[in-house]
Amino acid sequence: MIMCNHCSDHNHDHHHHEHPQIVQLMPVQNSLFAVYQTEAPLDFSVETGKNGLSLVPVLFMGLIRHGEKTMVEGFFASSAINSCEDTQGFKGYASSLAHAEKLYA
Repeated sequence: MIMCNHCSDHNHDHHHHEHPQIVQLMPVQNSLFAVYQTEAPLDFSVETGKNGLSLVPVLFMGLIRHGEKTMVEGFFASSAINSCEDTQGFKGYASSLAHAEKLYA
């Protein structure tokens, strides 16, 4: 029987592929929505406005460390917890539909 001598080699190359790391979760104090501009309203949006704007309630904010940078990003829940900014059509954040239309429509 031939023994495998390389079993301890499991490819653990520790090249840090700078994955974003959540440093802290912060509750959202007031109404905050992620604003999207898409052809069809997003399934999980709670309000839609002119020019294809949709509003999705932000569940919490996360302080994210990505390599040297630290940034705050919103997260929402649909079938999973998603980063607002990684979802297609993301425009920014707003406190209401009127605010969103002023900024992004």
